[in-house]
Amino acid sequence: MDLSGYILGESEGNIELGSAGDGHDVALALFEQARREVLIASYDLESAILDHEDVVDALSRLARGHRLSEVRILLQSPDRALRHGHRLVTLAQRLSSHIKIHRPGEEHKGLAEAFIVVDGIGYIKRQQADRFEGIASFKAPIEARDLRAAFNTMWERSEPEIQLRRMQL
Repeated sequence: MDLSGYILGESEGNIELGSAGDGHDVALALFEQARREVLIASYDLESAILDHEDVVDALSRLARGHRLSEVRILLQSPDRALRHGHRLVTLAQRLSSHIKIHRPGEEHKGLAEAFIVVDGIGYIKRQQADRFEGIASFKAPIEARDLRAAFNTMWERSEPEIQLRRMQL
């Protein structure tokens, strides 16, 4: 998917996502342009979208780029990431002051959708976390604000995902 002309906060309109490749391409383009905040609500860190070196590099640059930048991840099920490993988990372990992974509280377990919000203006949303079809936008302040508010409500009631913490020897 060619996203070279899309600019976070400027390019209007929706982008239809039909595959994991589309999701990866849009997520990468959004992450590369992020300046301060990435919020990810995911069932299992969708490896086909997020477990790529280019995605991890973009999030690493964001996390290291400014002392106030942050990546917050709400993860429903860490099982797959624990069993198979995940580059994003490894990065979160290395940059734990900027990248945090939490498990949603009881009232938000079983969230059917998955979404990403970048700098409160761009987003990706998939109605069904187990499917790759969805919608994205590089400039949708109202939708991004609503998703960010929903994320923050869930975050307030979440707990750190202790299964993914780095074991110190």
